[in-house]
Amino acid sequence: MGVKFNRYEEGVCDIELLIKPEHLNIAGGVHGGIISSLLDISLSGAVTSTIPDRKAEQVVTMQMSINFLRGASLGDTLRAKAEIIKRGSTIVYIEGSIHDQNDKLIARASGDWFIKK
Repeated sequence: MGVKFNRYEEGVCDIELLIKPEHLNIAGGVHGGIISSLLDISLSGAVTSTIPDRKAEQVVTMQMSINFLRGASLGDTLRAKAEIIKRGSTIVYIEGSIHDQNDKLIARASGDWFIKK
């Protein structure tokens, strides 16, 4: 997919993606699946950053809700940032968002992640 990790530390994950033709839907906008994947990667990354050995297979998305607020286009750079709001021993509630290179809000997400022990 071409994701670049900018920040990956305790409870926070910040990634970006330069939009290329393969990220577009048939209408020429960024496919919703790309937006969803960016949010899932960043939210999951924030969770895995709190696990000592940082094994992604120990983290499972239980539920994620996404609000698509604005479209994005070819050549845009989308930046997804996520931060843990509450972490229990096995359940984590997390929120994140995607902004474009002009800091326009593209999408917001929140969800619950399960940490396998």
